[in-house]
Amino acid sequence: MKRNLFTFCLLLGLLSTVVAQTPNAIPYQGVARNAAGNILSTQAIALRISVRNLSAAGAVVYQETHSTTTTALGLFNINLGEGTPIVGTLAGVNWGTGAKFLQVELDAAGGSSFVNMGTTQLNSVPYALYAEKANVPGVPGPIGPVGPQ
Repeated sequence: MKRNLFTFCLLLGLLSTVVAQTPNAIPYQGVARNAAGNILSTQAIALRISVRNLSAAGAVVYQETHSTTTTALGLFNINLGEGTPIVGTLAGVNWGTGAKFLQVELDAAGGSSFVNMGTTQLNSVPYALYAEKANVPGVPGPIGPVGPQ
């Protein structure tokens, strides 16, 4: 009985590893400052992040909010895609067509009175540039049985 329970737990553990997926999130890091340029040290802040289509003023295709606390140096880290969604879904953004722009808005008091901090175009990362040019086919799978004619 103990052996069967151990085998079941082992198989369950392996199955959960097999179905694991990479997170659908984009890391974002920044330093929060007030209007005078002073660092917001160990302070609760709110962020609204928008993905805009085609230009810095383009349509918002995804938007979410985050509540976080800065470090002693004003640093904050969030994962785009893991906030509270307002518009669309991160998975629903069509990354393959047109330029995408990231707009960051901040409420230094942690509320919902956001101030625009700027918008910048999202560019390719080196790994994506390599993957585009690599053109390396994957390992072929086994040949399946012949179907009915």
